[in-house]
Amino acid sequence: MNLSWQSIRFRLSVQYSALVFGLGGALLGLVYLAIQSGLSSQEMMTHLWEGRVVTLDGGAEVVLPHYSEPEVHAIESIYNEIVLDEVARFTIIAIVILFLLSLIVGWVMSGRVLKPIDEITTVAREIQASDLSRRIALAGPDDELKRLADTFDEMLQRLDTAFASQRQFMADTSHDLRTPLTVIRSNIELVADDPSAGSDEWREAGEVIRRNAERMSEMIAGLLATARMQTGQAKSVQVDLAALVTGKVADFGPIAAQRELTIVKSADPAVVLGVEVALDRALANLIENALKVAPGGSVVTVGSGVSEGWAWFGVRDTGPGLPAEPGDRVGLGLSIVTQVAESHGGSLAAFAGSDGKGTTMVVWIPVQLGGSSSAPRSSPFTDI
Repeated sequence: MNLSWQSIRFRLSVQYSALVFGLGGALLGLVYLAIQSGLSSQEMMTHLWEGRVVTLDGGAEVVLPHYSEPEVHAIESIYNEIVLDEVARFTIIAIVILFLLSLIVGWVMSGRVLKPIDEITTVAREIQASDLSRRIALAGPDDELKRLADTFDEMLQRLDTAFASQRQFMADTSHDLRTPLTVIRSNIELVADDPSAGSDEWREAGEVIRRNAERMSEMIAGLLATARMQTGQAKSVQVDLAALVTGKVADFGPIAAQRELTIVKSADPAVVLGVEVALDRALANLIENALKVAPGGSVVTVGSGVSEGWAWFGVRDTGPGLPAEPGDRVGLGLSIVTQVAESHGGSLAAFAGSDGKGTTMVVWIPVQLGGSSSAPRSSPFTDI
């Protein structure tokens, strides 16, 4: 129980007490004034002056004696003083009791009002970055405190999702960066430990090291782009996803040809507000993944458009098929795509081919003019 003078419960208790005490004190004051006014206008003088017959409780009749006017005024004054003294005494007692009751009622009522806030505070204290699964789940009417608790729960859900995404991102980063480093170290140790290694072996090792160094450079560039976007250093501009698709298809055309693949586009206009370099990196990662898994002679389709108020770009391959959940496709490339999509208020979705082969990866981004609250659940490539 918080008894601090500056606690909000104490301040609310004082306010409740002041309200109850003020209303009760005013009521008692009005009662006192009413009694005083009634006594000043009573007819005692008439009764005593005229010697009227008064019927007492029980039916007995008493004939009041005839008093003189000074005697009547004296009796009236004494009577009024006794009555007002009694009323004043009981009024003071009632005010003291009312004051104490008002404090108790104020304390109890403020405690009931602040109980949901105390629950929110308790949950907030117990929450740690490593465990954001706690929720307030406040029951009751849809009032301001219920909406506050629901808003807090929604914030925790977003934080939980963001932290889970960050943990997955860090795990993928560690895994993917460790692989080229291991390859580089192994090749260096292999050649260095071989006394008979000649220039050809060193040249071959150098080529392996160069390829893995380039791969690491591309990973770091993607990480830096993602970091700039997350820290707000990247500037958002109007980006036409169709132009982005057209450019990337042209860039990856020679690479696809070397692998005996055909890369085609189906780009419908889709303008969004976003970080162009980040969206470019995300699309490049999707295309690279598709080119890796697509069998020779197959077609990789890159598309863009707008569906149900959501802009999208994506890649469809005819490979052996991958898990339908993006999170099951472990790798830094898709982790970066996920980060880019979420930073733009969207998401990454995966759709398996109807025959069990091939996968479609789509990045959904909400357009400026609004639309549905959640991204479409079906693949936008079905109509292509």
